[in-house]
Amino acid sequence: MDPKTNQILYEKNAHEKRPMASTTKMMTGIITLERANLNEEITISSEAAIVGESELHLQTGEKMSVKNLLYGLLVESANDAAVALANHVGGSVQGFVDIMNRKAQNIGAKNTHFANPHGLYNTNHYSTAYDLAFIAKYCIEDKTFAKVVGTKEYTISRPQKNLLSKIKNHNKLLWQYPYANGIKTGYVKQAGYCLVSSANKNGIELIAVVLNSPSSDACCNDSKNLLEYGFNEFKREKMIEKGKAYKKVKLPEVLDRDLQLVAASDLVLQVRKNPYDVKRVVTAKDELEPPINKGEKLGKIEVIESGKSLGEVDLIAEKTLPKPGRLEFVYLWLKYIFKKIVGFFNKN
Repeated sequence: MDPKTNQILYEKNAHEKRPMASTTKMMTGIITLERANLNEEITISSEAAIVGESELHLQTGEKMSVKNLLYGLLVESANDAAVALANHVGGSVQGFVDIMNRKAQNIGAKNTHFANPHGLYNTNHYSTAYDLAFIAKYCIEDKTFAKVVGTKEYTISRPQKNLLSKIKNHNKLLWQYPYANGIKTGYVKQAGYCLVSSANKNGIELIAVVLNSPSSDACCNDSKNLLEYGFNEFKREKMIEKGKAYKKVKLPEVLDRDLQLVAASDLVLQVRKNPYDVKRVVTAKDELEPPINKGEKLGKIEVIESGKSLGEVDLIAEKTLPKPGRLEFVYLWLKYIFKKIVGFFNKN
């Protein structure tokens, strides 16, 4: 997916509901960033300390900053960090999960439902590749989130235990693919290997989602191949330019003037590099009558590639044309008749 244009460049079973494992933690992380200060200190509860699986091995009563827990969540994929943050931000795990589900709906992830903040298997915990792409887009718009998920290694200071916890990002793409800059891995038996990845090549950002892969290496390779497909087969181009005239509309002949319809906004799209089968189709009346106000919507221009609509923009009036007053109308008629008479005699 191109997060700038929201276009899906390739999809397979994109809307199939599946368990998504620790890719869940994208939502946990972004809600934490929106609702907590990085410098806030959290006292680890027994609930967080015993959650198990991938963890920082937090101990009950240990104190840790939101910032360190966030890195533990998104780099180490720590489940204990997820529960600690959920308790702190939501008041309880269930309170936090309620926030997660409201946020998913607001983002547009309509086929997503969270049952926990970490992604351990639950029959009521699922998403789709399509939804995860849009959740990822929302998340990486936050600069702090983007920085954390692009971090390869991080050291967490734990003075109460008199040690430093060195963590390493589970996302192999950060080491294997030079353009990779995120985002989140996941694995539980029921979900298979999962990866929501992002990469930036020559200023173009793309997001890929792979779910239920048979192995970590296969998941990483498929993600890389998807991203390369997007970079190699498509190009981002300004297909419609704001303020540019795309149609000339006739006015009653007596007025002796035309009106330009201009694009109301830019439209930037991903289009295939080859073959280049893109058309711009204008829908608007061929003739209009005043009064017409500047900026009035009078049609649309649509970009179509191989028979598929990629997007459209309103066409609006370039300027205001008021309806002529009675005296002006008489003058225009006389001028029009005179012009016709002169034209007749010149012709003959």
